[in-house]
Amino acid sequence: MGDLKKAYELLGLQENADKEEVEKRYFILIRRTRSIKQREEAEGQEELAAPNIEEINRAYKLILAHNDEITKEAFNENAYGKYKKMAGSAEKVDHFFSYYKFHLLGSIALILILIFGIKAYVDNRHEQAELAKLPPADVTVAFFGEYGNKSGSYPSSEDIKPMETALLSQFPEWKRVIAFITYVPSEMKSQQDSALIQKSMLDLMTNKTDMYIMDRVNFLKLAQDGALAPLDNKLDTAFKDKAVKAVNKDASNSEHIYGYDVSNSSLIKGLPILGKEYIAGIRFDAKKPDDATHFIEKYLNTK
Repeated sequence: MGDLKKAYELLGLQENADKEEVEKRYFILIRRTRSIKQREEAEGQEELAAPNIEEINRAYKLILAHNDEITKEAFNENAYGKYKKMAGSAEKVDHFFSYYKFHLLGSIALILILIFGIKAYVDNRHEQAELAKLPPADVTVAFFGEYGNKSGSYPSSEDIKPMETALLSQFPEWKRVIAFITYVPSEMKSQQDSALIQKSMLDLMTNKTDMYIMDRVNFLKLAQDGALAPLDNKLDTAFKDKAVKAVNKDASNSEHIYGYDVSNSSLIKGLPILGKEYIAGIRFDAKKPDDATHFIEKYLNTK
């Protein structure tokens, strides 16, 4: 405390002087001291009368450190005084979490990512194991177009199982049918339509189906782009009135039958899906083209 009292005396301040007063007095003394030194040097006088700058600096730093300590104690009293004897421990814990909070949050985030990653991996392995128990698919069907579910909303993954069950009930000789439903707007009128069309392109690449059921707009697109196999002479000539032709741009621009309109089939009405047109076609690289042909033929024969 003696050093602190001398520091105040050296700066010519009261011991309760605030920080602003201390700084103001410090800069006045520094300027005054430098001015005196410069004058003494110019006049060739000795520097005995000039104040000591180093002592002024030490006094200034000591007072500032003291003021900071008082401010810190006041803050701690306000923040941790309620803890009384445990105030010191509360302060340490608070400082620990303040310093390490980002480390802790990062660690928690990493742990959550690991947990969800492991869960996703386990779920995927479980799903693959369950799929391995199922019989191979007799045919894979993708509904590709402006189709909705019975509630009138966009189809979702929840609509897949009812669709597969309905299709399998129509072909009791089969053991398994895999279905996909991709909503594709016939026109792009909004950003959402653009996103849906982009998703449909991804589905075309990833879902290797045997056959498609499409509306006319998307049938023409797929046929022209070579995604469908020509069906000339594949079915009975009795179904020629239901045949839908298109021109494949990559096949010498010649017109072929690439689909059959099954919109009037009663089997369509038994499916949990809503649409205006239903044109059935076979994918160009179908693994089960014969079963796909049988599918179309049965729909055409069922009034």
